[in-house]
Amino acid sequence: MELVKVYCENCGSEIIVYDTHVKKHMYCTIHCLESAGGSSSGGGSESASA
Repeated sequence: MELVKVYCENCGSEIIVYDTHVKKHMYCTIHCLESAGGSSSGGGSESASA
């Protein structure tokens, strides 16, 4: 297991993670994840229509 340097997909910030945890798209914060539109979490305001 080795530490590697990757960059945030949204803002380009440097992220240091173990090589076993590197994903295709990496984000430095939840804010960057949401800004990139990659959030599937919810409360969807459009999902509950009467």
